[in-house]
Amino acid sequence: MKISINLLAFVSLFLFSCQKEIHYAKGNANVVDTSALGKFITATGITDATLKVNLDSLITRARRHGWWDLCKVIYPLAGGTSTTCKYNLKDPRDSDAAFRLVFNGSTWTIHPGASGYGYTYFNPAIQIADPNSCHLSVYSLDDVAGGSDNADIGAWGDGLGFYLSTRDAWPDSSGKPFASIANDGFQGTGVNGAGFFLATKASGASADFYRDSLLMTSVSSSPGNLPNLNLFICNQNFPYGAEPYSAGFSQRGLAFITIGSGINGTMEAFMYSDIDSFVNSKR
Repeated sequence: MKISINLLAFVSLFLFSCQKEIHYAKGNANVVDTSALGKFITATGITDATLKVNLDSLITRARRHGWWDLCKVIYPLAGGTSTTCKYNLKDPRDSDAAFRLVFNGSTWTIHPGASGYGYTYFNPAIQIADPNSCHLSVYSLDDVAGGSDNADIGAWGDGLGFYLSTRDAWPDSSGKPFASIANDGFQGTGVNGAGFFLATKASGASADFYRDSLLMTSVSSSPGNLPNLNLFICNQNFPYGAEPYSAGFSQRGLAFITIGSGINGTMEAFMYSDIDSFVNSKR
């Protein structure tokens, strides 16, 4: 029986689209896995089989939904130790150039402690090609107030910001979420520092602030540059005094972080669904 060329093409395309990220060689220790997951597992030393499957699913979904290529940094903060949590899933080399985290202060797992914070070595003024297409996101595990001017990730200097706090006492004492992109600062709604938060400019016209899959705030925004400073996590790089910034500690446990290009509302909903599923699989 003959099979049409169109049917063969369809089957081939279907099989290709269903390929998984994991490609571990069986019975051949000399074969090196060069997939994104393989490089990450090699770097972190993660051995937990369930976590490997969940990371594989995360990568597959991120690629299918289109937000993988919009991120320059993805910190899945997986494995529960400072060694496993430090690596960037997009480039899991142990180097500043790959934006692996360096933890400072309190002992680090997922929770930073009262004085824990980290260097990302990611400078948005250098690494983000278009300052009017950018985003920061964090998945916070805790509704903790933190310092009076705290940040979960970011930097602020010379009138330019790129930071996000899921619960802040700035610009008032309400404890609402707050974010800054370029010369714009904007509050979210509600007082609850736990959940998935994303601040973004998808174009020069507006800045949007999401919690989980809901748009909290959208403000008019003029084009502007990003700060020429490396981003910190669980604090903000605020270069007007001693480091670390004493009012900047968030003290919230973070389960996921991304940095990259602008995200629209449809893409944010995919990100939330995919990241929430992964975070809950770690608990």
